[in-house]
Amino acid sequence: MRPLAWLIVLGGCLLVSLFLVRLATIHDLRQEIARVSQEERRALVAQDERRDRLDEKDNAEVIEHLARELLGLVKPGEEKVIFIEGE
Repeated sequence: MRPLAWLIVLGGCLLVSLFLVRLATIHDLRQEIARVSQEERRALVAQDERRDRLDEKDNAEVIEHLARELLGLVKPGEEKVIFIEGE
């Protein structure tokens, strides 16, 4: 085989190997994009949940419910009744 033919074959092999390396890199980057997109969706859902909870901090009904349920508070004029189970 002539030297020019060897150079052409060698150049072709080099181009194919470069193509395969780039193809593998593109595949890896696409997987990374998919992973980051999924993380972004989860973060946006968590952000919406936190916004909803933050909006509740000024809601009088939510505050009253928490005060009654968690702290056992009653409004002025109301009586608190505690039931005790007997034996």
